[in-house]
Amino acid sequence: MDKKHKTYLKLNLVSLFFVALSFISVTLAWFAYTGLASSSVNVDIKAWHIEFNGQSSASNEIVIPLSNIYPGMDTVVESVNIKNYGDSDAKLSYTIESVRILDEELDMTLDQNVILDKLSNDYPFDINISISKQYLDAHTGEASIDLSVSWPLDSDNDEEDSIWGNKTYEFQTNENLKKSQNKDYNVRTSVRVVIALTAEQNLDKFVVNTGNMVLYNPVLNSKCDTIGDDCYKTNMISPYFNKTDNVLLLPTLLNNYGSGKYSDYASLISSLTNSWESEYSLLELKDLINLVSLDINNTLLVRRDKIVLSDNIVGYISEENRFDNYIKDKVIDYEGYITFDSKKFNYLDTNKCYWINYEYDENRAFALTKSSDGIMKIYPEDKNKICYIVPLIKVNKEKLY
Repeated sequence: MDKKHKTYLKLNLVSLFFVALSFISVTLAWFAYTGLASSSVNVDIKAWHIEFNGQSSASNEIVIPLSNIYPGMDTVVESVNIKNYGDSDAKLSYTIESVRILDEELDMTLDQNVILDKLSNDYPFDINISISKQYLDAHTGEASIDLSVSWPLDSDNDEEDSIWGNKTYEFQTNENLKKSQNKDYNVRTSVRVVIALTAEQNLDKFVVNTGNMVLYNPVLNSKCDTIGDDCYKTNMISPYFNKTDNVLLLPTLLNNYGSGKYSDYASLISSLTNSWESEYSLLELKDLINLVSLDINNTLLVRRDKIVLSDNIVGYISEENRFDNYIKDKVIDYEGYITFDSKKFNYLDTNKCYWINYEYDENRAFALTKSSDGIMKIYPEDKNKICYIVPLIKVNKEKLY
């Protein structure tokens, strides 16, 4: 389809609402993100206040009338702030309960990660969900759950835009026809996602959030108290959806752990860590992208070398097959790179280039460096360039109790 005549689709996005149920030890809030587009933007955001003393409270409704959604729309990001005013630490989690896109109901027996992956990748418009923290301290803990909807103007996917434009038109026409035949009929919105957000008293011994600072001694494989010698300042980079018993700690990039060509990368890391009792890991591309893609507004795929395409929110691409295909089909094939906000991930902020363990092509590999003030990038770098290295410390969660 000619880009100049690309149909600007109106998907009837109507509302996002929270309904909260309060219990003595558990507070449960439901919200639905239902549809794509009405007449204006008028957002009433309310905070969810958590207490575990029998007087829990929560916002009961958030409505977001949205003008429309179409290729080239500004990304819409809505956040609900969560504050723990109670005397007990809180643990947050959420579950996607149901998803309808037009007449299609997603199979909710699928793993939650698969559902998130589908919402982020299977349609020309992207729906992404992210929660900023899993653990909230008593009295002062704060977090947010964010939802973003985006539709790039030119993602080199005109065929899908046209297919979904026609589907949407037919769906809306049928809904309006039903309404004209029955005034009591409630017209369905084009998209409806229902999520259960749960906060409960935290009984876990593990309370480290993604990005939290941890002092750790990999030589002794234990936490430590004072930076220096073998006591590293690190940040946990495992996302909250990590389900394994192990987490990854990234030592501060302010230190110099060595440098070299990409061909020397693995051996330099091995030499650096040969005195460690802790397991180590290379800085893998998937680990890094899964981390920075938690920002569902500012972490972008940029493709401007072969052809100028719209920047695209990276979103959720945790599934193994999806990740490799994403890197090949959307990044490498288009000479692309990924940018993210260095203030949001300040422990990744550096002017140096750092090797990442994933080969780009025969002559290049991926590296991390600053793109501009406030912006970092994950990009292709010549394998013969001298870049820095950083080992990851692989730690069982029990070590951080």
